[in-house]
Amino acid sequence: MKDNSDKDRELLDNLDRILEGREDEVSEVTDEDIRSATEFARKMASMREKPSDEFAENLKAVLIHRLAEQENKQGSRDQELLFWGVPRRKLWQGTLAALIALIIIAIIFIVTLLLD
Repeated sequence: MKDNSDKDRELLDNLDRILEGREDEVSEVTDEDIRSATEFARKMASMREKPSDEFAENLKAVLIHRLAEQENKQGSRDQELLFWGVPRRKLWQGTLAALIALIIIAIIFIVTLLLD
């Protein structure tokens, strides 16, 4: 009597052989559960089909079109950042805010000096 790990190993080996297309190397098993699982795997492997060439071509065309659209969007976004990117960076925002604050303080200081 085999223990469960040996049964599992045998089933996995058989499934690997079926998926690789080596059905002639699948070992015959005496355990009913493993035999039914192996038969089910054979049936499932025989049902899988390769998609038609027309479907593959249509899918390829759609994916290439989407990729081109994404590249166009990315390219326009990169050009936009070249022009507007400098003020949007944190360092430049801080520098600009400090400069504006200094200008406001200088104006207030000059106005208070002139009014005295």
